[in-house]
Order: sequence, then structure tokens, then C-alpha cells
Amino acid sequence: MKKHALLLLCFFTFFLSCKDKVNDEKIVDIQKKDTLNIDVAEIKKIIQLQKNANYIDYYPENPYQPTEKDILVLLPFVERGLKNQGYKILSNNEFKNKIKELVKSNKIKKYDAFTTIFTNTLDRTTSTLNEHEFDFDINNQFAINKYNFMIPMLFLRDVIKINKDDSYSITIPHNIIARNKYLFNDSKADLDWLLLNDKDFLMDLVVSLGYDKEPRINKLLLEYYCEMFSESKPAENERIGIFFFTKDLNNNFCIRQGLVDYLRNNTKVNDNRFIYALHEYTFHLYEKDLDGIYGTDNPLKMFNAVEKAHIVSIISSIEVPAIAKYKPENPELWSKAGSALYNLLVAHPEIKDIIIKNNYFGIKNMKQVLEDTIDEIDVDKIKRGEDF
Repeated sequence: MKKHALLLLCFFTFFLSCKDKVNDEKIVDIQKKDTLNIDVAEIKKIIQLQKNANYIDYYPENPYQPTEKDILVLLPFVERGLKNQGYKILSNNEFKNKIKELVKSNKIKKYDAFTTIFTNTLDRTTSTLNEHEFDFDINNQFAINKYNFMIPMLFLRDVIKINKDDSYSITIPHNIIARNKYLFNDSKADLDWLLLNDKDFLMDLVVSLGYDKEPRINKLLLEYYCEMFSESKPAENERIGIFFFTKDLNNNFCIRQGLVDYLRNNTKVNDNRFIYALHEYTFHLYEKDLDGIYGTDNPLKMFNAVEKAHIVSIISSIEVPAIAKYKPENPELWSKAGSALYNLLVAHPEIKDIIIKNNYFGIKNMKQVLEDTIDEIDVDKIKRGEDF
């Protein structure tokens, strides 16, 4: 009986140690007993060359310039590693639709085996984008057509380890597995992991790719930058507007509707952080950036008159009803004298005509919001004894 109990205890201890090892493991390790045929000498050569590539703070005198070849050599190893970790490869049509949903209007460049999705604006010129297309520190994404997954530029040494006897193991960083399983297999467990361990990537999905469908990622982005901008001296909370409204690499006007919806659903009697930040942002649409807080994202220069009026309409359609609803309940928090729309219409009355001409930009409550604000301005004029 004691013997059976001892065996059971040993098995249980072994099981727990294996479980802990799996939970702690950050890479997929697949030994050489596999069907991949690789040229070990060529792999070693590429790994050595890549050691001399530019990366973050490392800039050698004669850097190795990665090319299409540096992506192609990765593909069979990443595909094998993903499959061994339970990644379900989508059909070509399913993958194409997912990528379309993920990448709304970024510049892309198609190759036979993959498509480059440019995520870094740099100076927005095509020549610069192409020059840095495969750089390891740029974070462009590559949608792999044949195997139907997506990766950034990876060092070859991060996916395959060559041993002294020329045997090898495939090592896939866990974040690459989690990203693909979340984005293409709809794995909520992997989203949970990414929210804890790969926050920069998730926020970059919104900022660089316009992926704004997941409220938990939107919350992460807005909370993070709201806090960061609040800590600057002086506070620059209004900069949060650059995530809601932007221009893509093709100079198309982009509205992050998922962020707008999050703002609409999460502006509450005790939380006006985001709507007040956007309140301040609206004035920068019409005023010079004297403090230089926007750089290349300067909204005064970035948007035309119609786009500016559209932005004002979106923000006002949330702020004006929120003031009416929440200010009586919490006047200390909702302390601004009036809405951004009120002040902007006084300073720039042409905004009204642009909004009406564009049929209120299809915003359901904007007609009422505009009329109520104009009435408020007229009433205040009467109180001051001004002519209409």
C-alpha cells in the first residue's frame, strides 16, 4: 500500500513539475527529428550576417541590410512552430478576409510569398518606406500568403538554434504564437496573455493598423496614453486625439470608430477624462501649435476644413449630451463653462454651414446637438444685449 502511495506521490510531483515547466516556457522547442530539409551552412551564414544589422541602439559602420531573403528563410520554421502549438491555419480566403479586416488602409507591397504591411510612417515617402522595409527595428508586418500567418521582421537566430553537431531546434517566441492565435484563431486566452505580456504590440495594432474592434485593447491604449500625457509638464492630454483621428500613409482621413464607440460608452458622470481631452483637442484644429506638442501630427495642418468639422461633430455628439446629463449631478468634475462646439461656433461660425452641408456627417444626434448649441449661443447673446 505504501509502495502504491509513494508511486502516486512521485507521479503527482512529476506532473506538477511538467505543468510548471509548460506554463513558464516562452518558446516552442521542436527538435531536429522533423521532416524539414535545411541547409545548415546557409542558416549559419545568415545568422552571422544579421548580427551586423542595425537594431534599436546598435548601428555598426557597415551594417548588413536585410532583404526579402531574410523573410523567406524564416517561413517554414515559423509555420512548423505555430502548427505544433495548435495554430489552425486558415483557408486562403479566410486569411485574406482577416487581413482585410485587420489592415484597413495601410500602404502595402505584394510579393509572391508575402505582403508587406507598412506600419511606420517615417517621412511618408515611398523611397524611404522601401529603403527601410525589412529593417529589424521598424516593426512592419508581413502577411505570409502560403502559410497564412503574420509576423514582424524576426532575427533568424530567434527561430532556429543550430547546435555544435549541426542538429537544430526550432524556437518560436511565444508572443508570435499568441498574436497569430488571437488575430486569426480568435483565441481569447491568447488575448489575455497579450494584454499582460505584449501591450506595445496591441496598442500598435490600433495606432499603426487601425485595428479598433476590441474594447479591451482600446481601453489599454486610452488608459496608457491618458496617464502618460497627464504626467508631462505641462499636461498634454489633448494629444490623445491623434489616436482617434489621423491620416494613413495614403493620406486618407481615418476615424478610429472603435475608439469613438469606446468613448461614447465610457464617458460617465465620474469619468470625463477622454472627452475633456478631446474637448481641448478640437481647438488645436484651428489654432497654431505654439507649444509644439504635435510635431508631424499637427491637426491644424493635417486636416482640411470638412475633415475638421467632421471631427468636431463626432466629439460634440458625445460631449454636449454628456454635459447636459452629468453636469447637474457632478458639477465639480464637469467644470468647463461650455462645450467645445459652443466656443468653436462663436470663433468659427463657418463650421455650422459645413456640418449642415454634409448632412451632419451621418451622426444620428448631431442635428439636435447643433440646434441646441446655436440656441444656447443666441440665448447668451440676448442676456448680454447683443444683436444677432
